[in-house]
Amino acid sequence: MILLVYLFTGPIFLFSINKDTLEQGKKEEVSEWEGVITMWDVPRTTTSGSTFGWLKTRISEFEEEHPGVFIDLRELNYDNNREIIEKGARADAKDRPDLLPLFVEEKPLPLENIEPLGNWLSEGVKAEIRSEFMQAVTYNSKIYALPFASSGNVLVMNTDLLKNIGCSIPSKKEWSYNEFIDFIQDIDKKKEQEDILAFDAYIGQGDGSIMPFILADGGQIFQQEEQRFSFYQPEMVSGFQKLLNIKEVVTTHSQFGIRNKNDVYQDFLENQKTAVLAADSSIIYTLERLKAQNQGFSYEVFTFPKGNMDIPIWYGDDISAYAMTKNQDQEKQKMIVKFLEFLVQEERQESLSSLGAFPVNQNTKELYDEDPLVKDWFKIGYEYQTHPLHPDWKEIEQKIVECIQSVITKENTPTQACKKLQMQLE
Repeated sequence: MILLVYLFTGPIFLFSINKDTLEQGKKEEVSEWEGVITMWDVPRTTTSGSTFGWLKTRISEFEEEHPGVFIDLRELNYDNNREIIEKGARADAKDRPDLLPLFVEEKPLPLENIEPLGNWLSEGVKAEIRSEFMQAVTYNSKIYALPFASSGNVLVMNTDLLKNIGCSIPSKKEWSYNEFIDFIQDIDKKKEQEDILAFDAYIGQGDGSIMPFILADGGQIFQQEEQRFSFYQPEMVSGFQKLLNIKEVVTTHSQFGIRNKNDVYQDFLENQKTAVLAADSSIIYTLERLKAQNQGFSYEVFTFPKGNMDIPIWYGDDISAYAMTKNQDQEKQKMIVKFLEFLVQEERQESLSSLGAFPVNQNTKELYDEDPLVKDWFKIGYEYQTHPLHPDWKEIEQKIVECIQSVITKENTPTQACKKLQMQLE
């Protein structure tokens, strides 16, 4: 009887419910913030030059997924970009952009008006980002930005030059430090022209090209747990000695370590007299552009040799990250963070190939599978490292550069230099 009553009265009850009210309640439950998010950015080097194309495409995709949200991008392409962005970061709340690049010309923004993201980011996103890259945006245990891309350091060989002097190209992409030394010594023995450089690198601010040598034996620039720089360590001293050995056993420039960047790269790219260059990974796209203009040469890219760590070091010196400024509108802040997290989703990370950059999301593993330039060495296991976020990083980096140069010029021994640097940084 109860069942029969239910069968006859149930439909009457269901049809009596105000469906419009239910639908309205559902819409209110999932409603999102709508409005304008202001964003300033600097151009980023791509395979076809410096543009804003990668970011603008990602913005369009996000706006399509979130109707009612508009991201107003101000494209900064001026000589004083650093000054403009610092002024924006320090402006009153009503004049501050909502999003800014954390690093401009390798220097972090002033942090007083930057919103720490620790409580905003989902735990899932935090877990997906390589901890080494999170270190680059973390200061005093606070996350000040979300990284979305990284460069790295590689060894690039002019294979045309090597063939001309009768040197065979290494057959494997991974090698030990001793194998690397043997290889560049072989170049030295076979070259006939005195001005050919077996090895070269730029050592200066904004370029960590030689750091994989220094970190090869297990050294770390910064110990995150102890919140201290760690240069006065046996592993670091050993790494400095490795770099000094290279200078002593093969032909480098007489001013190796202290000459300017333009001269180092001109000798490799234009004069074509450098056999092996330690460089930022973005150089491969410069080489491709030169080849397209019939001004280039054949080359191959190799990882840095393994030291006592028995694993090559991937040193990310150039980290791309966006910071959110402080704002009283929490719903707007949630939408801004949603956009930042959107940039590190695997699908968006796959698009980084247009920048010639590398993903920070450790689940993105097939980015360069189809790229013959880098597919072999991107899959190699690495020890990832980078430098820490610090308001005074420019000054700290200068001290590190001076320390390296003092070892190369034999002003200090590796032990003396590391001890002195540790004291300066502390």
